[in-house]
Amino acid sequence: MKNAVFTVALAVALAGCGSGEHSPAPAAPEPGPPRAAAPAKAEPSRQPVHHVNINPQPEPAAKAVQPIQHEPIMKPTKVAPAKIVKTEAEWRATLTPEEYRILRQKGTERAFTGKYDHHFKDGTYVCKACGTPLFLSETKYNSGCGWPAFYKSIDNTVDVMRDASLGMVRIEITCKKCNGHLGHIFDDGPNPTGLRYCVNSASMDFIPAGKKPGAAK
Repeated sequence: MKNAVFTVALAVALAGCGSGEHSPAPAAPEPGPPRAAAPAKAEPSRQPVHHVNINPQPEPAAKAVQPIQHEPIMKPTKVAPAKIVKTEAEWRATLTPEEYRILRQKGTERAFTGKYDHHFKDGTYVCKACGTPLFLSETKYNSGCGWPAFYKSIDNTVDVMRDASLGMVRIEITCKKCNGHLGHIFDDGPNPTGLRYCVNSASMDFIPAGKKPGAAK
């Protein structure tokens, strides 16, 4: 009984004094001034991730721009009528002596003797030698000069050239197609052109309105 009590007492003593096998509990630190909180560590910024093309493909080549082809713009041109070329013998065979003298030899009929001087019917005046239309009746007027007078010719039917015969300078008019002499042109005509085409009656034929060429009268 005594031994049991002694053993318990010894165990209590050893627990109170401590032993080399157990470290004593650390003393509580004395209170001091509060410490500043450590700054929070900044999170590292995230860099954008570049996706690497592990299987690169060649980019399609840019298509060449083809120039636009434009059709050339051609301005319409007036084609001169084909010239009629005959020998003098052929002209004599188709014209009267008076017509040949005026049309081929550049003669002039006497004033107030031509059949178209005071002729004012509706129709078209054509070249006596080749039938080319030369003047419209609506452009004819009474000039009082003794020869048929017109203030305008049909476009592209009459040629003009300088004439220095008979000691004077005039402007001769001829048929563009056969070069037949018609007369002369002067600048004393009425409006709207101010011109006077003075033409020999023997140089022309007349086609009444409504009739086809070749039906001269």
